[in-house]
Amino acid sequence: MYVAVSGTGKARVIQYREEKRLPGTSKKKTKVIKTIGNYEKMLADDPDIMAKLKVEATTLTKEKKESSRPLTIQVASNEIVKAEDVVPSYRFGHALIKQLWKQIDLDTFFESRCERKNAAAVAQALFYLIAHRSCAPDSIRASALEQETFAGLSPLGLDVFYGVLDVLAEQKEAVIAHLNAFFEKKTDRSGPDTYLDVTTYAFESTKWGELRMFGFSKDHKNNEVQVVMALLLDNNGIPITYELFPGNTMDQNTLITAVEKLKGIYNLDKITVVADRGLNGGENLAYLAGKGHDFVISYTLKRSPDAFKELVLQQDGWQETWDEEHKKVLYRGKVVQQTFEVKVPITQPEPSGKPAVKKRGRPRKYEIIELPVAIHLTWSAKRAEKDKADRERILDRLKKRLDKPYQLKASIKRGCNQYLQMAIDLENCTLDQDKIDQAARFDGYYAIVTNNPDLTTEKVCQVYRGLWQIEESFRILKTDLRACPVFVWNDKHVKGHFLICFMSLCQLRYIQYLLELQSQIRASAEVIMAAIHEPIALVQGDYPHVVVTPTQVPQLYLDLARLMGLPVLRTNMTLTQFRSSTKLDLSVNLK
Repeated sequence: MYVAVSGTGKARVIQYREEKRLPGTSKKKTKVIKTIGNYEKMLADDPDIMAKLKVEATTLTKEKKESSRPLTIQVASNEIVKAEDVVPSYRFGHALIKQLWKQIDLDTFFESRCERKNAAAVAQALFYLIAHRSCAPDSIRASALEQETFAGLSPLGLDVFYGVLDVLAEQKEAVIAHLNAFFEKKTDRSGPDTYLDVTTYAFESTKWGELRMFGFSKDHKNNEVQVVMALLLDNNGIPITYELFPGNTMDQNTLITAVEKLKGIYNLDKITVVADRGLNGGENLAYLAGKGHDFVISYTLKRSPDAFKELVLQQDGWQETWDEEHKKVLYRGKVVQQTFEVKVPITQPEPSGKPAVKKRGRPRKYEIIELPVAIHLTWSAKRAEKDKADRERILDRLKKRLDKPYQLKASIKRGCNQYLQMAIDLENCTLDQDKIDQAARFDGYYAIVTNNPDLTTEKVCQVYRGLWQIEESFRILKTDLRACPVFVWNDKHVKGHFLICFMSLCQLRYIQYLLELQSQIRASAEVIMAAIHEPIALVQGDYPHVVVTPTQVPQLYLDLARLMGLPVLRTNMTLTQFRSSTKLDLSVNLK
């Protein structure tokens, strides 16, 4: 391998090249290994650049020759009497997280912001906690006990890991700003659209604190304290920010805080908030409209106000798409401009110093505000078939239980009572045909409400469909990353724990984005985490004369390593080759 300058004039570039003799001839073929950069610019920045590159080319040539040389090693065949006699093995899938960690420049970020004497150890501990949670999530203590099984990591004390939580609690806003700056550059994060949702995270405890409070649990764990999280995602499903609230906070009270934080991060004048019906309280909608923001809120017609249902029954204004072959309607849609009445609290005027004039009766706490909105009504044959099948499945279950009151109680808890006529004691229950017929009238219908009159139905539906990504993100947090139950009790540690989970979610979502963008591969978080967790490196021989053999390496790991820019693995490798391919130094574990 050698260094060459190619091109003419100011367009000249520096390249690494390699020459190979064509078999059976005296001719040589030149192959460009890598284009380094513009010759003029690099020479201006560093007059000795060519000499340095020649030294590097010599080193790379030597490494390449060594990598193709057969490995020989003498391996003893001893009896296995103690656990230490087994051939050692180490996990190395976290090489992917390390590579991404380096790209985001998180080590430098934390070392510069951590005011502790052991800043480098804190940054290493944080990387390990993120890497561990990204493949085998567990408590801080359990994770710390497995450090020696991870390649290239020096074991740290448990106190360092808990210290990480304190640092994270203090640096949350800076961390989120740093992550967002990276994703702004590396993804096609576009426009002011953001997806918002709220969920709860339970502790296996009844001990309450600043954040840990009893409240309505979305996981039906009402006998445990919890925290409430509002999460914001971008158009790619990558998290933007989050906010924690005390466990007794209602969903509707989280939106304003979350939007204000988003405005602060991006300095946006206008935001489009996409949320489900649980967040569309009158105060929230009035706030968004009053601040010049847009909202996109959905309604299922069966549970919508009567005014919405009347719009569906009006036959004028519908545009239809037909299946000409089978002579049936596939889709209907129309847009209705209306005013939306919302109830908002009346803010008390500031005291003026003059005695207030008392009025008879109770003071009003709420007022009605009318917001102009566009209601996008849609119907599809496919959705109608699904609604009908769902209802018939419920009715079939109910019919089997009508003569078993004790089983009906369970059905009522699951919402099946919408189709029943029943007495308090659940005796002589019958199906209510009027309710069934009423529900059937709205099969396939959906309403999406927005205060932006310029959005087409197609655009509104497209924007709203992205909401599934936030629901999936909450599932990833709870199921795959095991954000709950939470095993820390100090409020500072609770905040640090959720930032670790948030950072892990950001990296998994970014990996999904890269896979789909560059390889057209759609992989779930569970599959990606398995690809990080499974790779094992077997080490045979006596240090430093050892052979490293990668095993249990799934194809997805290899695909991700290529996307991250890691060199290829080999079936058998020296310590130097393994470090080159994974950026993990196994000698740390073997010394």
